[in-house]
Amino acid sequence: MDEAYISYKKIASELNIKPGQNVYLSSDILALAWTAGQNGETFEAEELIDSFQRQITADGTLIIPSFHFDFSNKGSYDYRKTPSSSGALGNAALKRNDFRRTKHPMHSFCVWGKGQEILCEMENLNSFGEDSPFAWMHENHAIQVLVGTDYQRSMTFVHYVEYMADVPYRFPKEFTGTYVEESGRETQRTYQYPARKLELGSIEKFNRIGRKLEEQGTAECYEINGVPVKKVMLAESYPIIYEDAKYNMCRNLYDFNREREWIWQ
Repeated sequence: MDEAYISYKKIASELNIKPGQNVYLSSDILALAWTAGQNGETFEAEELIDSFQRQITADGTLIIPSFHFDFSNKGSYDYRKTPSSSGALGNAALKRNDFRRTKHPMHSFCVWGKGQEILCEMENLNSFGEDSPFAWMHENHAIQVLVGTDYQRSMTFVHYVEYMADVPYRFPKEFTGTYVEESGRETQRTYQYPARKLELGSIEKFNRIGRKLEEQGTAECYEINGVPVKKVMLAESYPIIYEDAKYNMCRNLYDFNREREWIWQ
């Protein structure tokens, strides 16, 4: 066992997460599980979740993504049964009685703590609208913690900022399908998502903006047991991302197959 090994159950305290804070937890737990095993510790997703709950207390809010895209791809979604496709931690949270799921069929979250009721009662039709969980995280100074992953794979908050900045390479697209509610009632619903214009060949480069956030002090980068961990203050990061999306033609967010000046003309 490495004497410098830090239990994954102590990550929240190592990051100086405080009671009452709102935490958006994104993770790729494979690296955590491997390092735990190498050091004689059995990794349990439940224990990682519990450790963040203990750190923020019931005065804070723990938010774990449980995204899934069958509604847009196949026209169906079951609030109770559709799994998370955004990581094993989301599926672990879905099985717990102390978490509830938000309602949007594509960008849902599992929520525990003080903000649970308001987030899980939201009826936002657009994934990234002013009435969405992303807007709530912005307004309530949530901290996104990225464990074993990076900005490129996990900084979905950028899409909310893009929507607020009304970027020219996206357009509103509606998806209609069968939605099974928490009660089991089956309905037909229509939801919205700001889709990309495929002909522009946009390629996400979110690690660029991540470096900007680190340079300007709104994101912090750590390494715990060789696993990369990042902490992003979302409200403080918002104006930096917005500036790039609105006034810098997304130079730190995307590459395109056409000249930026042509897209933004």
